[in-house]
Amino acid sequence: MRTQLAQVDLNSIRLNIPMPFGLVNSRGVLLAKKGFIFQTRKSLDDLANHGEGFFVNFSDRTDPDLRAAHKAYIKQLMQKLEGGDSAGELTKVQVRYATSRMAEESDQRFIDWFDLIEACNAILRTRDAVFFTQRLESIKVILTHQLNVNPDEALMVLFYLSEKEAQHYCATHSLLVCVICVLAASVLGWSDSDVDLLMNCALTMNIGMAALQDELSQQWVPVDISQQILIAEHSNLAVHILEAFGVTDKDWLDVVRSHHAHIEKPIQSKQRSNRLTGLINRADIFAAKLSYRVSRTAQHASVAMKSTYFDAHSNTDAMGAAILKTVGIYRPGSFVKLASGEVGMVMQRGSNTSSPAVAVVLNRDGMPVHAPAIRNTSDKKYAVISSVGSSAVKVTLSLESILNLGSQ
Repeated sequence: MRTQLAQVDLNSIRLNIPMPFGLVNSRGVLLAKKGFIFQTRKSLDDLANHGEGFFVNFSDRTDPDLRAAHKAYIKQLMQKLEGGDSAGELTKVQVRYATSRMAEESDQRFIDWFDLIEACNAILRTRDAVFFTQRLESIKVILTHQLNVNPDEALMVLFYLSEKEAQHYCATHSLLVCVICVLAASVLGWSDSDVDLLMNCALTMNIGMAALQDELSQQWVPVDISQQILIAEHSNLAVHILEAFGVTDKDWLDVVRSHHAHIEKPIQSKQRSNRLTGLINRADIFAAKLSYRVSRTAQHASVAMKSTYFDAHSNTDAMGAAILKTVGIYRPGSFVKLASGEVGMVMQRGSNTSSPAVAVVLNRDGMPVHAPAIRNTSDKKYAVISSVGSSAVKVTLSLESILNLGSQ
């Protein structure tokens, strides 16, 4: 995963007080460790000038001070996004230091996921080129920070909402495919420029049928002729819309146009657009198989995983394998049954694919628990024995409760 640095507001750093976390330069090289004390303004300014300013690296998720600072930082980004600020304004947001652990911000979530889904829904439905460009870049900035610090939360929330909710299906699906692709690209060792293009393509591939996708997710009756025509033409329509917005990147347009094409062994292709199309196509199908519709329940995880891992000739698909390595056998946001007889939600991927962190939501009698407990599934007493379809778990969890569980 790419290192994501955020610049620090120098005026917020106080003298003679231990810093709550370390400072790095613009290249990520450590300048001052956590606990370092600046005794004079001159020493602070001299070191800042030497490092072209101070930056913070949010990659250490074990540090509570750093987590609190990141929550405050993401809150600022979300406020800018909600206010309609441009992507350029988002890049000016700086980390502000406090005297201790920024406790005043510690209860704020990294991301208001519903707001981010609403923002994605807005760019998929707008026909305003300026609004589209600014909001797309803003969403990418916020999502990139989240994936660098807590990718499990992104997977957990988006998989859960995809399986349980039908509102804003297109936006939720686009964000989920984007997250899967970015994380899989990290496994594959792809470049930053490829990852940036992947995000553009995944977030806009269905811009030609956003309203219809939302409608179909709520529709009981079969697809009619007019809907079939729009479904068949939505990729070409998406390209026309993007061109009208001023998109000239040939690879971007080619991937959106062909994102439903199944390319055999795309990882070996010399064409960049083929490689990106191959990954997006597989992530798109995988996420769709696990998504909820009014007219059907999500497919069982084993079916979706098998179709992703193997190609049409029953050979291992390299990109499908990267996706499954990314999300794990038991993906965050899904439900599993434990050896104890309890049913829980997967909160985080574990050190190995079969031992995720799980929060119990149903006791061994199948009754909802009052206070979910976190189980160590590497312990044989609580080992995962099977996946459980979300439709079989008769309990509804609020997004807030899910995020609170994840924070444990």
